[in-house]
Amino acid sequence: MNGRLTGKPVYLYMGLLFCVICWGSNFIFGAILVHYFKAMEIAFLRLVFIILFLLIGFYKPIKLAGSVKTVIVPLLFIGFIGVTLNHWSFYASLTQASPVTAALILATAPICTSLINSLVFKEQKSPLFWMWSLLSLVGVFLVIMKKGTIIFGPGEGYIFLTMLTFSVYMVLVERYAKPLSSILLTFYSTLVGLILLTTFLPFSEVSFLGAVPFSIWLLLFFTAIIMHGVCPLIWNHCISHVGSTNTSLLLNVEPFVAMVVGYIVLNESVSGMQLVGAMTILLSVTMALHSNRRTPMNIDGKDMEKEIAERLI
Repeated sequence: MNGRLTGKPVYLYMGLLFCVICWGSNFIFGAILVHYFKAMEIAFLRLVFIILFLLIGFYKPIKLAGSVKTVIVPLLFIGFIGVTLNHWSFYASLTQASPVTAALILATAPICTSLINSLVFKEQKSPLFWMWSLLSLVGVFLVIMKKGTIIFGPGEGYIFLTMLTFSVYMVLVERYAKPLSSILLTFYSTLVGLILLTTFLPFSEVSFLGAVPFSIWLLLFFTAIIMHGVCPLIWNHCISHVGSTNTSLLLNVEPFVAMVVGYIVLNESVSGMQLVGAMTILLSVTMALHSNRRTPMNIDGKDMEKEIAERLI
């Protein structure tokens, strides 16, 4: 494919769009899974499936990588914040908040990440970038507003924690995971996250074995592999060419995907206010992408966005 979008091959954006569609659908599939499993159980099982996928697909590079003792402390923080807390809070949110609401709150992650990077790494963003990013936040408020009141309950609190941990995870990866490749970072952070999650999982209360339909087990398995195995590999390849800021902004399209899939799968209706909020988010994402063509550089003159892309899945 020879077409180009903002100076980049179209196939890169097609790959990113595929990932966004899958991750947006994940809110709906997660809402189904929480009816059969506890949030902690889903997070645990998905991490097990992801570890198996990585071992089967990338056993040789993992085996030949050598010791990671020099980054063990950062990996503990990255695994706990970006994997243990992030996975658990995501599914905990879907037990009390609607998938669309959860998707929209999570859509504020690019703004939170940019704010952290501006404070910590002194990254410079154009005024237009901030204006359109804040407009996307207005779209979020329009969706969670009911009868003129912003509803922020426990479910919304859980997904806010998911958004915050994801943002902090990306910052930690950029700052402390430089010696690791994307495959090693993903494998070891997932392994650490699984080990830490295991310490909190009340196995005495686990009663899902044999009580869950086989079709639900298949849904859990395939969504784990696709959402957290295949998609991150595609995303990681595309982000190294397009840039982390631009690609992270595309995550704001997830709420719209969640609305469409939610209507098709769960027959969830979408209010006029939600549609206005969704369109506001889509417009702001498009304009923010257009206003942020320049790539920020770090103090050594290196491409910061490409640097994080080479390590982040």
